[in-house]
Amino acid sequence: MQAFTEELVARGHELEVITAVPNHPQGSIDPHYRRRLLVTRRERSMRVRHVWVRVRQRKSFLNRIGLYASFTAAASLTGAFQRRPDVIVGSSPPLPVGVAGLLLAHCHRAPWVMDVRDVWPDSAVALGELTNPRAIAAAEWLERRLYADAAAIVTVNDAFAGHIAGVAPAGSRIEVVPNGTTRFWLEAGAAEPDRDALGLDPDRFIWAYAGNLGLAQGLEAAVDAARLLGEDYTLLIIGDGPRRAEIEQLAGTAPPGSVELRPLMAPAEAARHLRAADALLVSERQERTVASKLYDCCAIARPVVAACRGELRRVVEARSVAVAVDHGDPQKLASAIRRLAGDARFRDRLVANGTEFAREHLRETQAQRFGDLLEAVGGRR
Repeated sequence: MQAFTEELVARGHELEVITAVPNHPQGSIDPHYRRRLLVTRRERSMRVRHVWVRVRQRKSFLNRIGLYASFTAAASLTGAFQRRPDVIVGSSPPLPVGVAGLLLAHCHRAPWVMDVRDVWPDSAVALGELTNPRAIAAAEWLERRLYADAAAIVTVNDAFAGHIAGVAPAGSRIEVVPNGTTRFWLEAGAAEPDRDALGLDPDRFIWAYAGNLGLAQGLEAAVDAARLLGEDYTLLIIGDGPRRAEIEQLAGTAPPGSVELRPLMAPAEAARHLRAADALLVSERQERTVASKLYDCCAIARPVVAACRGELRRVVEARSVAVAVDHGDPQKLASAIRRLAGDARFRDRLVANGTEFAREHLRETQAQRFGDLLEAVGGRR
C-alpha cells in the first residue's frame, strides 16, 4: 500500500492510516512498539497510527483469531475517534480488516473500498490454515457480507476478480489493479554486484529467494532441489516466517554449502544480495495468486525460476519472464537451475523480457489508477 499512499499524498489528499504494530513475519512485536497501545507518527500529509495487537509466535488457529480480532477491535475504536473521512479503504487479508472498514464506514457514514490482495477464506482453506467446517462457513458468509457492503472492490489479478464476481452481488464494482515493482528495484538492477562484500562464494552458481518463509511458499521443495544440485550450487534463502525452523532443520541435512539461510533484512540490503545472485526463485503454491515478488525479481535484472501453478504460471509463460516449473517438484526445479547455469543466452533472454515486464508494471502507475478510483468513490471527481 506504500505506493498508493504516496500517490494520494502527491495529489494533495490527507491520509489517516491505521495499521498494526510491526510484528510480521517474526511473530513478535518490534521492541520500539512494545507495551504501547498506540504509536502515532507523521509523514507529510499522512498520519500513521500503529495499534496494539495480540501476537504469538506459534501460528495456531486460535492465535491467528486473537491477532485478527485484536486488530479489528483496536482499529475500529481508533478510527471511530477520527474526523469523518471522504472514503475508507480496508486492505485484506485477513478478512477482519474488512470488518474494521465496514464498521468505520457505518460509523462515519462514508463509503468504503475493499482492497483484496488475496481471496479469503479460499486461500486459508487451500493452505490448511482453516479446516473447521463451521469456521469456513462463517468466513464465507463474512466474505459475501463485506463484498455486498463495499462501494467498490479492488483486486490484483483476473483470477481473483473472477472469484469475487462469483461471490459478490450482481452489479458490484470490481476493479483489477495489478501488483508491480518500483524504480528502487529497477535501480538496484543496474548496480554492480559485489559478492566479496556480501560474503558469497564467487565460484558457485547462487540461486536466491528473499521473503516470507511460510506455507504458501513451500520452500522445502527448493531445499530438496538444492540437495540434488550438488556442490557447484548454493541456494540462498533470506527472510523469516512460520516455516523457518523447519527449513533450517531440512537444510542441515543437505551437503555443506548447498543451502545458506540469512535473516530478514532491509529492502536495500536484500536487493544487494539478490543482484549478486545468478538466478532468483519465486515460489507460490496457490492457484490464483500472482506473487508480488515476481515483479521485483524481474526488475533486478536476474533470470527467474517460478515454482508455481495456476494464474502465476499463466502470467509467467504468457510473457516468457521466467522458467516455470511445477510447484513442489524438486527434480524439475533442479533441472531448471541447471539449464540456467549452462545457457547464458537463455539467461539473457529472460532478463530482457523480465526487465521490460517490470517497467510495464510500475506501482506508481497502478497507484494512479487506484487514486482515480478512490476520488470517484469519495465524490471528488
